[in-house]
Amino acid sequence: MPPELDNSLIVHVFGETDFTSLSIDKSRFEDRETPVFDSPEGDEYVQVLGALFGNERWEELKDKTAENGMSYHDLVAGTVASLLSGTEAVKFALARGYNLVALGVFRANKRSGAQTYSARFLGTSMTSSLEPRAHLELVREGSKAMAPFVVEDIDNGKIAEDSILARLITGEEDMGITEETEDEPEDALPVSTFFHEMVTERGLETVIVCACDSAVAGDIAQVGQMSVGLVSGIIPTPHGSVGYWLWHVCPDTPAGFLQEQFIDLGSLPSSLYDRMKRSETIRFLVVDRATQENTGGVFLATRSIGLEEFEAMAVEIAASEENADFEAACEHVMATVEPEDFLRQAEKNQGSGHSNLH
Repeated sequence: MPPELDNSLIVHVFGETDFTSLSIDKSRFEDRETPVFDSPEGDEYVQVLGALFGNERWEELKDKTAENGMSYHDLVAGTVASLLSGTEAVKFALARGYNLVALGVFRANKRSGAQTYSARFLGTSMTSSLEPRAHLELVREGSKAMAPFVVEDIDNGKIAEDSILARLITGEEDMGITEETEDEPEDALPVSTFFHEMVTERGLETVIVCACDSAVAGDIAQVGQMSVGLVSGIIPTPHGSVGYWLWHVCPDTPAGFLQEQFIDLGSLPSSLYDRMKRSETIRFLVVDRATQENTGGVFLATRSIGLEEFEAMAVEIAASEENADFEAACEHVMATVEPEDFLRQAEKNQGSGHSNLH
């Protein structure tokens, strides 16, 4: 890593028309108990940044000197440091050793006829480069992870329908970094639920991806407030035991459905699982398996899932089943266990005080 990055936090500012990356000394980020981000004072900073990076003016202004004698580049760095000081994203980056935070400033719905802007954290990562274009991949991945929540922001008027963020999550905008290989359609995902590593505004995060057929994913996109229930257990088979998680997605709506997730007991402990355990909430995403577009999402309280209890059982059982065949065990469960029956039994156990319903 270049020496000049040793004591710096790089903030990539991504606006409607322009972007840049600012190397800011870590000492400039104050440890505020109450950050100004999402406050009226912070909103003033956001409007300034939105105007500077939303009207194709940054390249012209960045090297110019303002009335106070400072360059616009230094003025923006100071504004960004004040805006982000004390935020969870910056505290997370500094505590975990990340040196890159992506901040998006996007058009919101107009107020009294005037253009306004809204700020969103897009990701946290590591970089060895100060080149702004090298940081665009974090913006793209962060936008992809946030897609269901951006849709809510658009519906609430916090993000404009014609903003670049809206175009990013629909695929209309690729920021000029689409690789040549992406001209070929991506292979469709199987109908399944699985753990997946993703760079989000929190940094490297383990999320739960529920890949569905397009019709199912499209129905979920129409649900206002998504909810998810989980019934988990360990099922013995002639081929060894297998972890069985049954997700009930939007159970109280016409779009609701059940989807199974199989856990290889011998795979635990793992870094993906550990990352989930360390987080207070876990992101659950519904994805169109054909397009890999997020159509719904919700944050689940980690404690409600019972990760540690499940892992303890899994490790104990896996130690006594050295010759378990995970794939064969999964096939046996799919052939012999009806998800609806498993759910009814779990609900019955809950009523008797013996439950694995989360």
